Amino acid sequence: MDNFFRLRKEQKLGVTKMSERILSLEEIKQVELDILEYLHKICEKHDIKYFIDFGTLLGAVRHKGFIPWDDDTDISLARDEFEKLYKVLKNENHPYYKMISFRETKGYPYSYMRVYDIRTRRDANLRDSTVVLGTCVDVFPYDGVATDKSDRKKMKLYQYLIRLSSLNFKGIKSENGGLKNLPRYIGSAIFQLSSPQTWNQKLENMALKYSLDQAKYLACTIFDPSLPEGIKKEWLYDLIDLPYENIVVKAPRKYHEILVYEFGENYMTPPPIEQQVPGGDKNYWID
Repeated sequence: MDNFFRLRKEQKLGVTKMSERILSLEEIKQVELDILEYLHKICEKHDIKYFIDFGTLLGAVRHKGFIPWDDDTDISLARDEFEKLYKVLKNENHPYYKMISFRETKGYPYSYMRVYDIRTRRDANLRDSTVVLGTCVDVFPYDGVATDKSDRKKMKLYQYLIRLSSLNFKGIKSENGGLKNLPRYIGSAIFQLSSPQTWNQKLENMALKYSLDQAKYLACTIFDPSLPEGIKKEWLYDLIDLPYENIVVKAPRKYHEILVYEFGENYMTPPPIEQQVPGGDKNYWID
């Protein structure tokens, strides 16, 4: 219904509806690679210590680039470096690449920021149809490990409330969930009256409670607050160059130890073939 009214508004204003085409996996990778190179250059220019992380770090070490079936690109920074990058990106005026975060966009459903190509769009199942999530690079902050069990529980709750307040029924339902989806629908109907920005801010405030100055170990608690252990703080500042496809990116010198922490001792062994599948969200190029 929201899309209908938006289309009607465009018609009244004389706006021509743009056409879209679905991007292939290889096209998605190329868009993300271009954004990654852009972020690398910005960080180099402003002396910001970023590093590739999660599946992107694994891909660099195991495949010298993208995991063949993956359609996701991630970088991370310690919180102080994250805030430096946030300020730089907020003042950037690139013709194609745009930063988006919950701080400026009320309906944005994540506590980390993204840099996306405005010429693209990604299926997202958001309540707020004005929030556009394009093909992107995810940018994560690392804070001190949340040592208090009750704080970790609150952070998990805030994450759940972010989902309930930002996603539509299609976005929150579990496939083959049947009647088990009913509590989700009820919760979604209740919390649609609140803004995901509220819960994102509470989650970030809780993460910031564990400051870098007092922490010896860091973790991406806004993404997974349940982690009982973290990564040594100094590892996130001691970086090296790694080849990634046809570019060079930054990675922690202790990448082996970090990959063991994130994926286990056997991270160099690919998963079974049936698990080698890309994400389910479609990406579109807007013509």
